[in-house]
Amino acid sequence: MNFAPFLIYAFAGLVGVLLAVAWWKGDRDTRGALIVTSMSAFLLLLAFVRDLKVALLGSDYTRRLYLTIDVNLLGASIASIYFSVKKRWIPALAAVLLAILWLYMAGVNSVV
Repeated sequence: MNFAPFLIYAFAGLVGVLLAVAWWKGDRDTRGALIVTSMSAFLLLLAFVRDLKVALLGSDYTRRLYLTIDVNLLGASIASIYFSVKKRWIPALAAVLLAILWLYMAGVNSVV
């Protein structure tokens, strides 16, 4: 049995829960980075549906697809560093998991 899809959905769910907690406990200093991280997570969740992935990210092997993935990967990585510097550990963990998911998305779209 292949556990990869289960882990991907579990990571995505965990990112959603962590971002919800971060919004609930949020402060005004990190609100901008939290908006960017939440939008990136929402885009990733929408990209799990094939037709939405093609519409939002681009079709397979296109420059637009890889640029979108790379920009979101970079944004999640920068957000994780920013949250860590601000000592906001819950959104930092969410951003790290989000960066891992975007990295997985890049790997899958490079192979398939």
